[in-house]
Amino acid sequence: MFKLSRLQGISLFYAATLLLFTVYWSQYYHTYATKKGEELFIALEVLLFVSFFYFVVLQISIAKTNWVLTLLLPIINGIISFLFTVVILWLGSFDGNPKEDILIFGIVYIMLCVLAGLVLWNKTE
Repeated sequence: MFKLSRLQGISLFYAATLLLFTVYWSQYYHTYATKKGEELFIALEVLLFVSFFYFVVLQISIAKTNWVLTLLLPIINGIISFLFTVVILWLGSFDGNPKEDILIFGIVYIMLCVLAGLVLWNKTE
């Protein structure tokens, strides 16, 4: 049967959790956000918080000591995801409504974080 490694299991749980949050938030942001622009900022806060937790769990469970990388990766991925979102909105001729912004940013951010986690922490397992 198919067996997941510890790194793959943690990454799969992280990706599923944040993907569910991203889809939920893109549908119901108007219930919680009160000001324009707040919906993407709240999504970024949640994604960053959970990503910090994800990278710290990887750091502790895989036992590779690189705390600077662990603490900087969520911020770097957030900046890269924002730039990718702007490019995708521009090239795809989307109108940039909050639902599209949240979905594009969230999916790109999740993919970058999971890819970084799988590539960087896979060397020690």
